[in-house]
Amino acid sequence: MTAVQEQTMSDLGRLDYRPRKSRIGAWIGAAVAFGGFTALSFTLGEQTYEGGAITWVDQIAMIGLGVIGAGIALSFLRLRVRADEKGIEVTNVASKRYFPWQVVTAINFTDKMTWATVELADDDEMSIMAVQVSDKERAVAAIKHLRALLEQSRS
Repeated sequence: MTAVQEQTMSDLGRLDYRPRKSRIGAWIGAAVAFGGFTALSFTLGEQTYEGGAITWVDQIAMIGLGVIGAGIALSFLRLRVRADEKGIEVTNVASKRYFPWQVVTAINFTDKMTWATVELADDDEMSIMAVQVSDKERAVAAIKHLRALLEQSRS
């Protein structure tokens, strides 16, 4: 038994975990997308190779593409996992789901996985994108905490 598993539920507490490296990557990606398309909009020139005119509307549209790209990159800031004595809430890029511990059979995170998964009683599985291998020790600590909460809910 690890030290985390030996703690009581009151000592264990809630888990509210967000990844660190993907958040940094999201901000960098957003800045590159927005900055790149904005810079590109000012280098378009006045005419296309076929003789068509490039107007200010085209430049604004190019900046708009940068805003869309930045928005997609920033959607990775949503990644989060919360857990307490009642259950686990997983927030991924496009979804947010809550599972009571009664329907959770396992929390998986092996060395071959990019991120953790929660295994459910109906043989379904959902990715926990917030717990990523790139966060190394922080991710391992989060998994230990989740597994301890799961074990505590069963006793």
